[in-house]
Amino acid sequence: MTSRKIIPNVITFNVLIDVFVKEGKLQEANELYKEMITKGISPNTITYNSLMDGYCMQNRLSEANNMLDLMVRNNCSPDIVTFTSLIKGYCKVKRVDEGMKLFRKISKRGLVANTVTYSILVQGFCQSGKLEIAEELFQEMVSLGVLPDVMTYGILLDGLCDNGKLEKALEIFEDLQKSKMNLDIVMYTIIIEGMCKGGKVEDAWNLFCSLPCKGVKPNVMTYTVMISGLCKKGSLSEANILLRKMEEDGNEPNDCTYNTLIRAHLRDGDLTASAKLIEEMKSCGFSADASSIKMVIDMLSSGELDKSFLDMLS
Repeated sequence: MTSRKIIPNVITFNVLIDVFVKEGKLQEANELYKEMITKGISPNTITYNSLMDGYCMQNRLSEANNMLDLMVRNNCSPDIVTFTSLIKGYCKVKRVDEGMKLFRKISKRGLVANTVTYSILVQGFCQSGKLEIAEELFQEMVSLGVLPDVMTYGILLDGLCDNGKLEKALEIFEDLQKSKMNLDIVMYTIIIEGMCKGGKVEDAWNLFCSLPCKGVKPNVMTYTVMISGLCKKGSLSEANILLRKMEEDGNEPNDCTYNTLIRAHLRDGDLTASAKLIEEMKSCGFSADASSIKMVIDMLSSGELDKSFLDMLS
């Protein structure tokens, strides 16, 4: 069989560089980049995008920006992926205002921001507590015909609920339900949690109970959020029933589920139920979280609990 000498081209190098970047081996990716240059193979937009993405993933933003400058000097035009990667890097380290400045450069280069780009920025401003800017960006993308997807809506609704703007979130959610967009369990869980935190536990319960009719199945997080809401309302018996229904429906409780219930029973003074839940949690391989441990220690110190409670635990 005649042997062939395979000569690598830009595609070969791009594939290898991308693999190294995704594996976190940025030094190896850079070595390949240098090898390309040595062999006279011109890097293209994909090459630079991969390397910039690698720098952003490691929070090395100054080097990512240097790569952008090098890309432009080498007459290689940045695309929307280039800018989206850099914006994501800025938002990741909570430098969202700088990400916004970069975002405004997109249109100046004749590029059009896409759903992913907008979603990243909306999330960045939500996480920074700058809800007004996040809402403005959301409205901007809609007005420009860049259609938000389920993830975009989820990001905005989560930000609104976390920052006490439940009514605005419910307004958007109502419009969503009237649309043809398929809402997943993540979206419903965000709203149920927002309702519970906002004191609308009954509304949350009604929405939770309606999920099967909507063709959506609650997951572990949905159940845990609803159990937490019932606990805050003081409906511990209902929360306990929901725990067992959760298991019947094939959703195994996690450590968060157990810790939520344990703290509620401790606050209610039901030591027997607390001890039983702790033992059940331990048998599942879970352990008390920092909040639960602190609560027990504080209650022991204040005399609300005595050492007999510890004797109840095996």
